[in-house]
Amino acid sequence: MTTTNDKFRSVFLTAMLVLSVFAGTVAFAGSAAAVTDYSTEGTSELDDNTRYWQGQNLYNGSLEPAVGNNEKLEIVSQDDQNDLAKEVFTDNQGDIRFGTSNLDGSYILQKTDGTNLVNFTVSSQDLSASFEDDKVDNTFDSTTTLNLNSKRAGFNATFTAEGLSDSTLNDTLNDDFQTIVLEDGGVAINNIQTDSLNVNFSGVDAGNYTYTVEVNDTGATADASINVTEGGNAESSFATDGVVSQQRGDNATFTVNLTNTKTTTATIGGSDVNWKANFTLHDNNEDGQVTVDFNTYATANTDDPTDFLTAQGDDTITAPGNHSVYSGNPLTQGGISAPIAAGASGSGTYEMTTGVANSTQDVTQLVLSTGSVDSAKAWTHPQASSVPDEVSSLLDSVAEDDSTAMKDFAVVQVEASGLYGNLTNQDQLDNSTDDYYALNFTQTNAGANADGNSFNGSDVQKVYFDGQNNTFYAVVNTQKSSLGIEAGDEYMAQFKLHKSSPLTKNTQTVSTNFSVTERTLEFNNLNSSDVLEVEAGQTNITGETSIAAGSEFTVQVQSDQFVRTATATVDSNGTFSAPFDFSGVETGTQLTVSAKSSGASDKVDGQIVENVVEETTTDNGTSTTTTTTTTTTTTTTESTTTTETTTKATTTETTTNGGSGSIPGFGVSMALVALVAAALLALRRSN
Repeated sequence: MTTTNDKFRSVFLTAMLVLSVFAGTVAFAGSAAAVTDYSTEGTSELDDNTRYWQGQNLYNGSLEPAVGNNEKLEIVSQDDQNDLAKEVFTDNQGDIRFGTSNLDGSYILQKTDGTNLVNFTVSSQDLSASFEDDKVDNTFDSTTTLNLNSKRAGFNATFTAEGLSDSTLNDTLNDDFQTIVLEDGGVAINNIQTDSLNVNFSGVDAGNYTYTVEVNDTGATADASINVTEGGNAESSFATDGVVSQQRGDNATFTVNLTNTKTTTATIGGSDVNWKANFTLHDNNEDGQVTVDFNTYATANTDDPTDFLTAQGDDTITAPGNHSVYSGNPLTQGGISAPIAAGASGSGTYEMTTGVANSTQDVTQLVLSTGSVDSAKAWTHPQASSVPDEVSSLLDSVAEDDSTAMKDFAVVQVEASGLYGNLTNQDQLDNSTDDYYALNFTQTNAGANADGNSFNGSDVQKVYFDGQNNTFYAVVNTQKSSLGIEAGDEYMAQFKLHKSSPLTKNTQTVSTNFSVTERTLEFNNLNSSDVLEVEAGQTNITGETSIAAGSEFTVQVQSDQFVRTATATVDSNGTFSAPFDFSGVETGTQLTVSAKSSGASDKVDGQIVENVVEETTTDNGTSTTTTTTTTTTTTTTESTTTTETTTKATTTETTTNGGSGSIPGFGVSMALVALVAAALLALRRSN
């Protein structure tokens, strides 16, 4: 039987059980919501007005104004009218930490009452990767660039590559950065601030490789693939199969080809010529070639090959310290006192070798012959405000002529070889024997007991040295006041190589002459009345001039109805021609024709005619006068037409020695009289 006490005890125990379960549940829930201290590992400091990248974990341990422990805070969007983006709690110290994987835009961290704490922005990090080259080899052409493209700079990333060990991967990447091999795989590079990384595959096994780049704090990834091939052997060779020929004292040029290498060694000379130079070529622009200029004149008094060897372009030449130039018999370190020799019987033949790693892989020869001073000639160049920069441009405008008009340029060409390793400046062409050279201009028509005008090569406008063609050109500006040149002057230009030069035993000279004339031009086709007859239709107005071939000037034709101009060009024979079209212009139209070129000018009256027949003279005993008939028709508004015809008689005289000519004294008049008499006689007989 259950008593009342038993019932009460049962109810009490049940209630206690329920309370204990509820209390336990509340206690458990409370312990789960309470946040202990946040860790700062793998986080970025949350600062006001700062941009962060999606995926980063943000942390702040000193929020202002202060917040409580385990206090709920809100992250609201500034882009969407303060819509709630996320709620977060502080830890037991009042610090805040949260992730940004689901954030993108501008945000405010605030208290639940709306008090602003931090303004910040979250952006999505983009990342792409690609190799500059699709293929490299593992021996010579082993370096390429890994391009990384991202809006973000200064990030940390981990690199992995399937098929490469971490140590090999590290070797390919550590050219530019301090790399870290990670314990759990991959290679880390911190604070990447560039868009490109140098990658070197030297010694890497041939194959296809894919590099994966992962940004540590955002998880952004990108892949780049490359093919590594087996490299070939390093080699060097001379670009030409034949010998290199040049005159002693000039610049010899040769080219070395490089394969699978950027450097190679080379030599010139040997014990057979008692002189040798050793040097190294560097293909800095990696085009597979190094072109060398060898100044044979500069080999005197030096033991450094870089004093006489120069690489063209960006390439360079180095020499191995004090073991670069040898001379004597036997060869010992040190140079010689004169430029290396030329001559027959092999004394001017120098062996040249090249090879990688001090080996000899190719051999050729440099043959030096003795230079010479050969000839000189005179040219003219049109007047110009300045002379061309390059010799090729000068030669485009010169004409061979020993007569130069005032204000034009006289050009003296000297053909000589063996000079251009040392003769590089026109100041060396004065009359000083210290420079071994002289180019003198001396007036030859000054008259008896008079000192003629003179000047030298250092005084002229410019000298062009064309060593490749063993020629130099001196340009004389006839209107340069300091030269004292006048119209009517005649000059001899003489080049001299003094015997004091180490290149010759005897003085060598060449010379040429030229004259300076007045600057003139005049029109052709003037008739006996000094009127220039100009054909209707398309025609050329021509003339003669003393100015240089190639010169251009304007010819003007003026009438009461029009003014027309055309450009005249001077030919090599001293004539000029200007094209005009007078189609539709009436014959008889009166003209004024003029031309001017820097002091030379002509102005004549002219007239439009149907055609112009030039007078012809034959010297074989026949004198011919050609009749020119000019017809002028004028029509007025009263419909009156006036025609004027002028006829010039034509007379032909013929002188014949022997043969079956006509009977002396029986000319045209006598034949006419005889014909009339015969007619009368016949009439009389018929009657």
